[in-house]
Amino acid sequence: MNDLSVSVVVVSRHRPDHLRRCVRALEFQTQPSFEVVLVTDSDTAALLPDNVPHDRVKSAICNDANISKARNIGIGLAAGDLIAFIDDDAIAEPTWLERLVEPFSDPKVAASGGFVRGRNGISFQWCAEEIGADGVSHPISIDGTAILKAKSGKGVKTQGTNCAFRRDALVELHGFDENYKFYLDETDLNMRISQAGHYTAIVPNAEVQHGYAASSLRGNDRRPKSLFEIGASQAYFLKKFGRPASDLMAFRETQWARLEVALVKGLLEPRDVRHLRDDLEAGIAEGCKRTPASKPDWPTLSLFKPFISDRKAVDHCFISSRWISRRRAYAAGKSCAERGIPSTAIILSPTAIFHRRWFHDDGFWVQSGGIFGKSSRTDRIWSWLVREKRFRRERELLQRTR
Repeated sequence: MNDLSVSVVVVSRHRPDHLRRCVRALEFQTQPSFEVVLVTDSDTAALLPDNVPHDRVKSAICNDANISKARNIGIGLAAGDLIAFIDDDAIAEPTWLERLVEPFSDPKVAASGGFVRGRNGISFQWCAEEIGADGVSHPISIDGTAILKAKSGKGVKTQGTNCAFRRDALVELHGFDENYKFYLDETDLNMRISQAGHYTAIVPNAEVQHGYAASSLRGNDRRPKSLFEIGASQAYFLKKFGRPASDLMAFRETQWARLEVALVKGLLEPRDVRHLRDDLEAGIAEGCKRTPASKPDWPTLSLFKPFISDRKAVDHCFISSRWISRRRAYAAGKSCAERGIPSTAIILSPTAIFHRRWFHDDGFWVQSGGIFGKSSRTDRIWSWLVREKRFRRERELLQRTR
């Protein structure tokens, strides 16, 4: 563990319930001290429930639908030597922040990123990736935490919902380019970090679960509602990094194929496809006109505001339960949360139902599924286990991040 101070920036727009859960989960981090900076729109700020600890967080308003601008506002408020970012529809594993910032004990590391699981809490959305100057990322293989320097013309990818940077590096590089309103924002920063000769650490065990909540740009089923900003950001990115016109055509073809898949799945109507293709072209035309964004005007460094000032190290509590007794398990998890104890209720039914993991509104984690069901992609469809052995197996797997 290093002695660098840490700020966590959470940007949220029109999703107060998701933000509340995200902040609630941060209360159980094993990182000894950190501050939380919330950047929300006015409506979200007004709708935040009373149980969000307003007196323990820094907050600011950004009414523009621009995640890069909101993140830059967060950087301006953050007092930490390191600044981590997580999305409002993500839940951090208890060891997330501690593990994400560990590599910064090496002075050459300027950025770090962890792995991201999907909404079922089991499958991975993103692992280790490398990006090219065309903005396309490709998986790379690593064995444990890896400190990487990108090859010439490439970058080491971090995901915006699970990443951290040295504050000095963000200031040096002028933070996020506000021409990217929600797409390619961290990719652009990753490229500039690599161009500046900095190293990036990829930390597999620094995990978050990303929910992909609905927004004005996509549905819960990831159905696109608009491709304008995707087109604009891609066109601007390619222009910024001096890429040929063929890269833009390849991007078009990828997006067209994406729409065709959604059409076949029944997520889009033919008229939707026509509208989204026109939307994409309008965005590309806009992106080609965009010019470099002005540098953020950050205020004087503010005082550090600890999110939790009297933190005590507490072991994670695992609660074993049958499906029929799940209400008692939920009550036990809620009781643990009220006493500041992180806990997970493992609820097993006598079935082969696939497992899923989530964070309960009352402040504890849940994993549910069948005694014989899959809890990872590598499991067999049916596992012959008794309940207590299955509970021990799942507890041991979860202890890697809890």
